[in-house]
Amino acid sequence: MELEEQKKYFHGTLEITIFDATPFSPPFPFNCICTKPKAAYVTIKINKKKVAKTSSEYDRIWNQTFQILCAHPVTDTTITITLKTRCSVLGRFRISAEQILTSNSAVINGFFPLIADNGSTKRNLKLKCLMWFRPAYLEPGWCRALEEASFQGIRNASFPQRSNCRVVLYQDAHHKATFDPRVDDVPFNARNLWEDVYKAIESARHLVYIAGWALNPNLVLVRDNETEIPHAVGVTVGELLKRKSEEGVAVRVMLWNDETSLPMIKNKGVMRTNVERALAYFRNTNVVCRLCPRLHKKLPTAFAHHQKTITLDTRVTNSSTKEREIMSFLGGFDLCDGRYDTEEHSLFRTLGTEADFYQTSVAGAKLSRGGPREPWHDCHVSVVGGAAWDVLKNFEQRWTKQCNPSVLVNTSGIRNLVNLTGPTEENNRKWNVQVLRSIDHISATEMPRGLPVEKSVHDGYVAAIRKAERFIYIENQYFMGSCDHWESKNDKICSGCTNLIPVEIALKIAAKIRARERFAVYIVIPMWPEGPPESETVEEILHWTRETMSMMYQIIGEAIWEVGDKSHPRDYLNFFCLANREEKRDGEFEAVSSPHQKTHYWNAQRNRRFMVYVHSKLMIGNKQSAIHNLK
Repeated sequence: MELEEQKKYFHGTLEITIFDATPFSPPFPFNCICTKPKAAYVTIKINKKKVAKTSSEYDRIWNQTFQILCAHPVTDTTITITLKTRCSVLGRFRISAEQILTSNSAVINGFFPLIADNGSTKRNLKLKCLMWFRPAYLEPGWCRALEEASFQGIRNASFPQRSNCRVVLYQDAHHKATFDPRVDDVPFNARNLWEDVYKAIESARHLVYIAGWALNPNLVLVRDNETEIPHAVGVTVGELLKRKSEEGVAVRVMLWNDETSLPMIKNKGVMRTNVERALAYFRNTNVVCRLCPRLHKKLPTAFAHHQKTITLDTRVTNSSTKEREIMSFLGGFDLCDGRYDTEEHSLFRTLGTEADFYQTSVAGAKLSRGGPREPWHDCHVSVVGGAAWDVLKNFEQRWTKQCNPSVLVNTSGIRNLVNLTGPTEENNRKWNVQVLRSIDHISATEMPRGLPVEKSVHDGYVAAIRKAERFIYIENQYFMGSCDHWESKNDKICSGCTNLIPVEIALKIAAKIRARERFAVYIVIPMWPEGPPESETVEEILHWTRETMSMMYQIIGEAIWEVGDKSHPRDYLNFFCLANREEKRDGEFEAVSSPHQKTHYWNAQRNRRFMVYVHSKLMIGNKQSAIHNLK
């Protein structure tokens, strides 16, 4: 293998400050309606992707600073800064990554004349800005863990890092009594998520706020007879929420409205969330349920609200007073079909006992034809403390933007509701937590620093990758991105997979190889995304996933070749899928019909095996830090 030249990367943080532009001056010596100044703003693009936008100002003074994460090939990267009004482009200037890197201390500063679309220079129109590039390996946190005292959280996030929080981590919705995970022979007391959710909702006195992608009011949370709360067995979510609302608790439910779902013509929609079922169930009750579309100017039906949060008030632990505080659950679980599962991830043995058979990854699957069901692996978290209040604030911002804010509870008026932020004697209340999210100004109020889009989840992932010292572990429903580095030009344009996470991982591994340091990345994803594997959508996602993997292994392989090592790229990066196989037992559910022979459904049933669907969104680095985001 020979490489013509080591590929160089524009890898680090580009800080750009937009100061001001030449003030507006009318083209005529008199004022009229046609010559009044228009509000102007500035956009910043890396190649064709918009990465930042200023506010709109009539005086053309912004004084706004943006930290832009970069991981792009030097030779193919151009930064374009454009001055615009709502109706027109006033001018732009371009600068290559190579020019920035070769400038004095990687700093570009001054007034820059703007270029019109026809290529002419507008000498009377200039933009003042400052650009400073800091390579990733020179950043203060490079290869230094997130838990360091100097780390103060992700910038450009709505919510700061909070200290003195209590955190409980969950894996899967429920666990068998025999579940006994051990690390270094130390037992871990795994909590049951849906039992804890039931107990928390049942004990709420003032508010229960739920945001979800979907919710099935007929879902039963507690199903195990060996439970701490036997009275909860068989109670549905809808019954529980209605009961709490009748007790005077403010129950507010905000679900994504799939606008392709048209029940009048029996069209279940692209994602088959069946949220109309929840809306009808809570109609004429004290539960306020609202469906909120994911608004988008160009593609109004292509995107979804994907947050899954439950926020409520709970009794202050270890307190003899009647004080209450906020608790929030967040992560990958919706309260809907198919999510109930245990660590056993059974395929056939629960078909006769569970009423919510769920299998969307095999065409034509239904209970009458038999299993396998779709096993579901997910992760969730509950938090008490300042971060729980931030999850509450997120709900209020979204509800205020798309629903009627007058039905929200004024928490400042609840006399015994406290926000405990200081140190306590509680041993497990020592977590530092920052709530991260991906959201825009169309979906929420009070965006940070007036930015149109918050992408703190993405920035959090990149920060954790850059700070990782020894390993990274990821579980995710999808893994595709960094399309600027893919081989296929058509895929680069069509996919829109511009996130930097895959290339950041590959570049981190490459840096460790050159430093001759051990580093390993483990990524767990489903064997294929949810849906029949022969469907066009699934095949397209699989193709983009392959492009992503290929790009990563190429960067790693080039680094191995460069240092003359004899290792293999899989010594550093591995992808895994989970699956289960069950032997047939007496007393299993007997289907009344069978799937067609030679189909994927028939093969799965005949071989008694199927993938475990990984839905979690989790990253762990260096054992001490984890990202489990509010999406």
